[in-house]
Amino acid sequence: MAQSIAETYMGARGALPFEDMAQSGAVSGAIAASGDAVTLALAAYNGAVFAWWGTFAGVGLAFEASYEPSLASWVAISALPAAGGAPVTSLSNQSAANAYEVYAPGALAVRVRSTALTSGPVNVRAIPVAMMQDVAPAVAGGAIDFNAVSSSSNKLIGDVAVSPRATSAGLASVARLVSAAASTNAATVKTSAGRLYKARGYNAATSARYLKLYNKASAPTVGTDAPVVTLALAPSREFDLDLLPIGQYFSTGIAYALTTGAADADTGALTAADVVGLAFWYA
Repeated sequence: MAQSIAETYMGARGALPFEDMAQSGAVSGAIAASGDAVTLALAAYNGAVFAWWGTFAGVGLAFEASYEPSLASWVAISALPAAGGAPVTSLSNQSAANAYEVYAPGALAVRVRSTALTSGPVNVRAIPVAMMQDVAPAVAGGAIDFNAVSSSSNKLIGDVAVSPRATSAGLASVARLVSAAASTNAATVKTSAGRLYKARGYNAATSARYLKLYNKASAPTVGTDAPVVTLALAPSREFDLDLLPIGQYFSTGIAYALTTGAADADTGALTAADVVGLAFWYA
């Protein structure tokens, strides 16, 4: 790298170790009219600091980079004030000294160009900089929504919970069947779209029973409606279906039934109390 100052530059980001400024590669110029520009070839660098001073008024500036060899085409780039603040691509009505940093990895050159000038000139100095990170990342100057979102939403920014939430406290709702009746026990857990996170209970029968889950907003027609999933419940054992943290999504509603057979068309009714302590956690 050309002669450079291997030191930390205290700029808009504070201390950033190993950032390298090349004072020997700096370019100075003057902006005396609208359309004038001070251009800096980046060579082995990926950014620059533009500083300006003088007696001037009504000056508009645009920060731009070129990525093609002829430097005929320029695109807007973000710049961050050295004193700290939100990123911009242009400035208007400037009348005082200032300094801005730009980051343009892969660009062949960067420039600051006047878009307006009432009086001048403006003295400009451009210093090439090797930066370790973007001085104006995409999220800078924006807002991240840290409000709770629905568990059925796909908005993940700001949702830092690791458990389902259906309320502001981040808790799921519970539906339960204390003891199965002598039927298929067709019922609804939720009558609208939602997610099932957990199902737990005890199969007290001496043979397998089957828990069938349906994407329905009403009680399923057992034997006619097709279940989303059928779960075999081992005899005389507790069962625990754990779908955390993502859960199983149901676009219409969450419904269930209990049968003695595994087939979708099976309508075998349970004996009373075959399944007890059945609970569903959902949101």
